[in-house]
Amino acid sequence: MRSKRPIIRQCKNLAKQHVDNPDEPAAPDGASGFAEWTQIAFILLHAELDKDFRET
Repeated sequence: MRSKRPIIRQCKNLAKQHVDNPDEPAAPDGASGFAEWTQIAFILLHAELDKDFRET
């Protein structure tokens, strides 16, 4: 089984390139969810792994 770290890192970097605030923490204090780049990275990873969201 190969490590998924390179794929995760690639998804994270790609997502950060396409948001207005790439330096926002993944889960900001006082927020009710995750940063925009985190959500995009998760969706990219979901598509790359071809698994359902629960497995991703």
